[in-house]
Amino acid sequence: MHHGSLDREVRDKVEQGLREGSLKCVVCTSSLDLGVDFSPVDLVIQVGSPKGIARLMQRAGRSGHSPGATSKLICVPTNALELLEFAAARDAIESARGVDAPSTNNKSGRDVHSTNSHIESRPPLRKPLDLLVQHLVTLLIGEPAHPDELRAEIETTHAYRHLIDAEWEWALGFITHGGDALKAYPGYQKAKLLEDGTLTVTDKRKIQLHRMSIGTITSDQSILVKMGNGKLLGTIEEGFISRLKPGQQLIFAGRRLEFVRLRAHTATVRPASKNHKGQVATWNGAKMSLSTELTHAIAHRLHCDPAESPETQALQPLLEIQKKWSQLPDDTELLIEHTYLEKERLHNLFAFTLAGRSANEGLGALLAWRITRDTGATVEATQSDYGFSLSSPAELPTSEDEWRELFSTKNLVDDLLDCLNATELARRQFRDIARVAGLVVANYPGQRKTGRELQTSASLLFDVFTNYDPHNLLLGQAQQEILEKQLELTRLQAVLLTLQTLPLTIISTERLTPFAFPLWADRLQANTTGKDYATRLEAMLTSLEVSAK
Repeated sequence: MHHGSLDREVRDKVEQGLREGSLKCVVCTSSLDLGVDFSPVDLVIQVGSPKGIARLMQRAGRSGHSPGATSKLICVPTNALELLEFAAARDAIESARGVDAPSTNNKSGRDVHSTNSHIESRPPLRKPLDLLVQHLVTLLIGEPAHPDELRAEIETTHAYRHLIDAEWEWALGFITHGGDALKAYPGYQKAKLLEDGTLTVTDKRKIQLHRMSIGTITSDQSILVKMGNGKLLGTIEEGFISRLKPGQQLIFAGRRLEFVRLRAHTATVRPASKNHKGQVATWNGAKMSLSTELTHAIAHRLHCDPAESPETQALQPLLEIQKKWSQLPDDTELLIEHTYLEKERLHNLFAFTLAGRSANEGLGALLAWRITRDTGATVEATQSDYGFSLSSPAELPTSEDEWRELFSTKNLVDDLLDCLNATELARRQFRDIARVAGLVVANYPGQRKTGRELQTSASLLFDVFTNYDPHNLLLGQAQQEILEKQLELTRLQAVLLTLQTLPLTIISTERLTPFAFPLWADRLQANTTGKDYATRLEAMLTSLEVSAK
């Protein structure tokens, strides 16, 4: 096994085995995606959807990694719809390579094949101010420099080419006296202005702390995983391990373990005494959203001849049921299914936007909040890569005019901040920003703070800035990163603008369709216990299978 949270010695051993060709199979995460060259690798097996076209190509390239060799990849779906995603990814790759991929016209008459010729790009960062202040301190530790010279150099980069005077003056004030709220505290005064007009950092302790905490890669706080005898197995994200209770089992580093306790920065485990089903360790990096390019390719593939692809041939019975009970989703019109479930006494609306999980999360929360605000009804939202669902005991909007109003971009940011408890989200995001900016230090000499200690320190600073320095630019950065990283605000705005003009098809269905079922199952899982969930899920599956015959 190989992943970033295993002990370094274990990873080095696996990598050496790959180079020598002595290992026949390695189960890994994206830890082997980039920056590695293992010529003996003959085949890559992608388990589950890659969520993106470029990511799939990158992983395929780990095999046949030598001039003239052919990369080989086998895709293994974990559910039926991932067959569709694999076929769509292949269409897009072939289109990008200039190979004729299937082309079809959908209901709108628009040729959707042209949307499949793009591989995802990565938009560059724009003015991350936490990184700017860290970089300034790093430069000034090296040697004194004049502010004008520093700015001239920094503005040659793409990220800071549009840096304005107010932002530059704020950054200089931040490193010299900590800003308006912290100027009374010497600990935040890092740089000094000398008589010749240059800035420098001379305090040896501040230099030491800066060097120990320098870096820009942040993630959920890592927790050491150790056996009772002190043997280190690796690290795991705090968000996962903190949900476990003592005695519960988990699968980690290829072992079935029993969780004993979480103390300070260490989770203690022991070999499981009973063969119970344990929770497989998960990382936030696995919770990715379908890319815009792949969703376009999926919409295209849905309306191609199923015989053109072995994946869609295998999926054809499911697609036929979808067409019989409703219709296939499309990216040139919005399909909304209304299903009233008598046993649950719930109205359910399933909107298939094909916009990706992150955008659908924002859409679902936004529309649920707007409906509640306007009608007082209790509405619950669930999302997937293909769409979102709204559920309520009360009747939900089913007219085109009502939906057009719900898709309005007017006051979009304010409504999102109101409906998502954005203050708390920004507070958590501020921890990472505060670490990069040097406001909180994770690693003191001989001491390492836990995630909870870091969050407490960052939360205190967040409150201080909110109350006494509300225009602090790091607060604005935290809010913007929540909107862009968690909700993909730019993509969400584009989706809303598109939905305002797309034709709407609202269909009342007697039962859950194949595309609606996963959304219903996710909502059920979030609201019921394990045993009750399994029973109700099995009952619904049996009912749908009988109806499909």
